[in-house]
Amino acid sequence: MAGPWQRFTVVFRSRWGWRIFLGAFVIVALPLLGVSLISYELTDALQRRATQRLMAEATKAANVNLYDRLRAAELLLRARAQAEASGMPNDALELQAATVFDGVVPTAKALAGPRSEVQLLPAAGGIGVQPVMRIAAPGGGSIEGRIRPEYLLENLASSSHTVCVQSEQAPGPHCLSPLQGHLVELAHARPLYMAPVFDGADWLITAAPQRDAYRFLPLGSGAALAQATGLAFLLALIASSFYSRRITRPLEALIEATRAVRTGDFGQRVDAAVMTDEFRELADSFNGMVGEIGADLAFSQVLAQMDTAILARQPLQDIAALALLHLTDSDPARRFAFRITPKDGGPADELVLDADRHLQHRAPAPNATPVHVEVLPVAQRADSTFTLQVDTTQATPWPARSRQETEALCARLAVAVQADERERQLVSRAVVDSLTGLLNRLGLVDALDQAMAQAAQRDDVLAVAFIDLDGFKDVNDAYGHSVGDRLLQQVAYRLRASLASADARLARMGGDEFVLMVCGESSDALHTLLQGVLTAMQQPFRIDALDVQIGASIGVAAFPDHGRDHETLLKNADAAMYAAKSGGRNRVVDYTSTLNASTAERLELRRSLAGALAAGQLFLLFQPRVRAIDGVVASAEVLLRWQHPVKGRIPPDRFIPIAEEAGLIGEIGLWVLREAMQQVSHWRMQANPPLTRLSVNLSPLQLAHRDFVPQVEALAAAFPLARGAIELEITEGAFFRDIEGCVHKLGRLRAMGFDIALDDFGVGYSAMSYLSTLPLDTLKIDKSFVQAFGQQTTAYAIASAIVALAAALDKRVVAEGVETEAQAALLRELGVDELQGYLFSAPVPVEALVLPAGGEREQSAAPW
Repeated sequence: MAGPWQRFTVVFRSRWGWRIFLGAFVIVALPLLGVSLISYELTDALQRRATQRLMAEATKAANVNLYDRLRAAELLLRARAQAEASGMPNDALELQAATVFDGVVPTAKALAGPRSEVQLLPAAGGIGVQPVMRIAAPGGGSIEGRIRPEYLLENLASSSHTVCVQSEQAPGPHCLSPLQGHLVELAHARPLYMAPVFDGADWLITAAPQRDAYRFLPLGSGAALAQATGLAFLLALIASSFYSRRITRPLEALIEATRAVRTGDFGQRVDAAVMTDEFRELADSFNGMVGEIGADLAFSQVLAQMDTAILARQPLQDIAALALLHLTDSDPARRFAFRITPKDGGPADELVLDADRHLQHRAPAPNATPVHVEVLPVAQRADSTFTLQVDTTQATPWPARSRQETEALCARLAVAVQADERERQLVSRAVVDSLTGLLNRLGLVDALDQAMAQAAQRDDVLAVAFIDLDGFKDVNDAYGHSVGDRLLQQVAYRLRASLASADARLARMGGDEFVLMVCGESSDALHTLLQGVLTAMQQPFRIDALDVQIGASIGVAAFPDHGRDHETLLKNADAAMYAAKSGGRNRVVDYTSTLNASTAERLELRRSLAGALAAGQLFLLFQPRVRAIDGVVASAEVLLRWQHPVKGRIPPDRFIPIAEEAGLIGEIGLWVLREAMQQVSHWRMQANPPLTRLSVNLSPLQLAHRDFVPQVEALAAAFPLARGAIELEITEGAFFRDIEGCVHKLGRLRAMGFDIALDDFGVGYSAMSYLSTLPLDTLKIDKSFVQAFGQQTTAYAIASAIVALAAALDKRVVAEGVETEAQAALLRELGVDELQGYLFSAPVPVEALVLPAGGEREQSAAPW
C-alpha cells in the first residue's frame, strides 16, 4: 500500500493535478496568507474556509475515484460472466476478480432495468459496509458480486481528512477513520449519483478534516496591509471565476450527455475535441462506455425478444428474422443467412433479409463469390441441418464483439429449433397413431372436417369407408398382442399401397378399425378401389414363421348425402360396416337409411347378451343322434339357446355372431362345455344312464384363444370322463388361418380324451388337403347336401365321396339335417354311421332325454 507521502504526491503526477494544486494555492493560500498578517481571527476564518474547500475537492476526487472503480468492477464482472457462459474460464481473469470481489454468485432474479445495479448495504455484523453489484447474466437472471470495500475505498485514505460513505440501505455514516469532533463542522458532503451509469440508490460521500489538515493550509505572515488583502481577494475572485469556468464547461457537457443516456438515448456523445488533458480522456471513456452499454442493451433486447417468441411458439422463421435483423444492424459489412439443408438431398432453403429488411426465402446462390465465407453450426434434426452462413466481400477481420454475438445468437437459434421440433412431435403424437403411423381418431376428425369443408366449396363428393378386420381378434388371442401389433402394421402398409393412386386419407380409429376418406371418386371407381382393398386383405400376411389369414368388412357413407358432420358420417359408415359383417363379411356395403335401425337393434342385443349368462337367460337343448343301422340313440348334440326377457327366443344364428364380435364367446362357450361335462358326469353315476356321450360345438374364436386349452384341462381335471364321452365339433374355419396351431391344439384335446368332429364338412374348399393331418374322429355331412338329395345329382355324389373318404381314413360319419325317411334310407345305403335331424327329434330339454328301463330307445319310439 502506498505511504502517506506517495498518497500526497499522487496529485502532482498529472497536468490536471498541478493545475488544481496551483489554482488552489493562488485562490486559497495567498489570500489566507495576507489575511493572517492582519489578524489571527481573520486567519482562523480563512483557515476554516480553506479547510471546507479542501473537503469539497476531496469529495469531488472521491466521487471520480468511486465512479472509475465501480465501472472497472462492472467490466470485470461482465468479462468473467461471458467467460463462464462460453465454457472457457480464464485463470488470470479469475485471479483479478478475486482481488475485487469477495464472492460472485448467479441469481434467478432479473434486473429491473437495462443498467447494472449497485447497492451499498451494511456489512455482516453491522460494522462497515458491503458494496454489491448485479449485472444481467448471459443466459437469463443476473450475477451478483460483493465488492471488497478496501478495493473501492483504499485510494480515498488520507492523513489530512477522512472519507465517509452512506446510502439509504446503509445510513451510517461509515468512515475510514474516526471523526474529530471539533472539526466535524468543517466536513463537506457530496452525493454520488448512480443514475447516469447504474441503477440503485445514490450514495452520500462526506470528507471531514483531521488534525493534520492544518499542515496543508496556506498560512500567511500576518504583516500584509488591508489594501493588499483586498487586492488579493479581488485577484482570487477573478482567478477562481476564470478557472471554475474552464472546469465546469466540460463537466456540464458530461452531465448533459449522462441525462440523455438516462432517458435511453445511447446515441448521445460528448465532443472530446474541444477538451484538453484528462477531460478529453474522461469524454473518450464516457463515449466508449455509452457505446458498450447501448450495444449490450440492444443485444439483450434481441435475446429477450427471441426468448419471448420461443415461449409463444412462434414460427421458426420469425425467430430467425429477429437474429438476422440484429446481426445486419450491428455488422452491416457482412451478409448473414439462416440455411436449412434437408438430409435427403433436397434443395436447401435460405432465409435472408432483402434491401427493405424483409425476410425472404431463396435457394442458395451457387454463383455468389464472397471473399470470405464462414458457416456456423446451429442445430441438427432428423430431417434437416441448420446453419448460419456469414460472408463478406471485403477482406476485413471479424470484430470480436460481432463474432461473439453471432455465436450467442446461433445458440439461441438452436434452442428455437429444438422447441420447434418438440412442438412438431407433440402435434404428431396428438394426431398420429404411434403403431401404424396413420392418423388417429383426433387426426381423423380434424382431417375429415377439413375434407368436408373443401368438398362443400368444390361441390364435390366425399366418401368415408369404415374398415373392420375380420378375424383379427382370433390372431390376437392366439398369438398375443405382439403379433397382433405387427399384423396391424402390415395391414396399414397394404392399405397405403392399395390407395397409392387415389386422392385418399387413411386413419386408424383404434383396435382393428380403419377409416378411409376418398374425395372426387365416382361410385364405380370407389367400389373398384375398395374391392382392391378386400383383395389385399385376403392375401396371407407373413409374420415370422406364421402365415396369418384375415379379411375385412367395409361400410361406406358419403358426404353430404349420408351426413354433413363427421360424427354422423362415421356413425353411418359404421352401421354399413356392421351390415357387411352380418351379411357374410369380406364385402363392401353402402349405407342406407334402414341400416341405423338394424344397427341399433344389434347394439341392443349386444348389451343384453353381456349379462344374459349371469341372468340365467342362456340354456341348453339336446338333439339326439341315432345309429343308422338300428335307430338306437347313440349320442346327442348340445345346442345353445337364448330366452330374452322382452324379445323372446333369439335364434342362435343371430346372437352367436354378436357374441363372437363382442368377445363373449369364450366365456359362453366354456360355460356350455362345463355344463355338458357336468351332465355326462351326472349320468355316469346312474345305474341306467340315458346317454354316455354328448357333442359340443366350438367357435373358431374359442379354439384360437391361447387360454382355451388350459381352461379345458382344468375342466377335464374337475370332471374326469371316459374317452369319447365328449365330442368337440369344429368347422373348417377354425383351422383355415393357422393349420399348424389348430393341429397342435386338437392333438392336446384328443390326448385329454375328447373326440374331435369336423362339422359342416364339404362346404369349404381347403379341408381335403389337410384332412390327413387333422386329429379327427368324425366327419359330419352338412345338411345342405342331405336336403338336396333328389334335387341335385351332385349332392348325393358328394355325400358318397365323403363316406368313402371317411371309411378310407377310419373316421365315423354323421349326417345332420335328416327330415325325411327317404333321406335316411339313402344315407343308410351310403354307410353313414349316425343320423341327426327333425325326422328323429327336435332339440329337447335334458328331461326329455331320460330313457325308460331297458336302457335303449328304438327308432320308432317317440320322440325319436
